[in-house]
This record gives sequence, C-alpha cells and structure tokens, in this order.
Amino acid sequence: MDILGRILGEEAVRVAGEIKTSSRVRLRGAQRVVTCPGQRASTGVNPARDLSIQFEDGPAVNIRLSLLKVGNLAFAGVSGEVLTNIGARLKKESPFTTTIMVTHCNGSSGYLPDDAAYQQVSYEITTSRVKPGCAENAIVNGLLEMMDQY
Repeated sequence: MDILGRILGEEAVRVAGEIKTSSRVRLRGAQRVVTCPGQRASTGVNPARDLSIQFEDGPAVNIRLSLLKVGNLAFAGVSGEVLTNIGARLKKESPFTTTIMVTHCNGSSGYLPDDAAYQQVSYEITTSRVKPGCAENAIVNGLLEMMDQY
C-alpha cells in the first residue's frame, strides 16, 4: 500500500509540473434538475436477496445534472450512479472533443440504469428508485441541451 501511494504521489507531482495554463480558455458552468417517475420494491420484499420482485409506484426521483465546460472539454455531472451505457451514449452524442461523466455529483439519486438494462435482473435494477423509460433520455438529453445553451 505504501509503495502504491508513493507511485501515485510521484505521478501526481510529475503531471502537475507539466500543466500549462491559459487565459484564453473560457469556463462555463450550469445545473438543472430533471425528474423521473419513481418505483420501489413491493412491501415486505428485500431487493438485495429476492431478484424476482414486483414494483409499485414510489415517489418521483430528482436527478441533478451539472455541466462544467473548460474550453472544448465538458465535465458532465449526475447525482447518482449512472450505468455505463448512459455515459457512452452521452460521449457519442456530445459536441465536445472530450466529455467526461462524473457520477455521484451533487446529490444521491441512486442507481440510474439505461433503458436496455431493465431487461436484466441485477442488484442495480432491483434497487433503482427510477421507473424504466426515463433516466437515460432525461440525463443525456438534459446534458446535451445544457451543452448547446452554455
């Protein structure tokens, strides 16, 4: 552990020494909240143990979207644990050269699956508080709109 810590520290110092700053880069930031219909496991069911569960309506889930633009680099923040396919779709559709998704950013909306993931039975799906058919488009389209606006 000590050796890995030393290697990481040395690399951080090396990279920091090579950083070049510029007064020509513009910074922009924005946030918005999107809301998806909610779900919860039926009463008396433990989704961590029983993967063949039924869902009932739950409270709506707010998802905070954040965007930090640094020149042609976009940091896209989402207030939950975004499944991989949503991040991949955002990167593919982003107008920026580099788009980095930052999860667990400014809140906790729980697991946020892409639409196709609901066809599988997994812990993330059975414990997600978001109904199928909303999170993927709300996140990707919301962030793309922010990128176009700012």
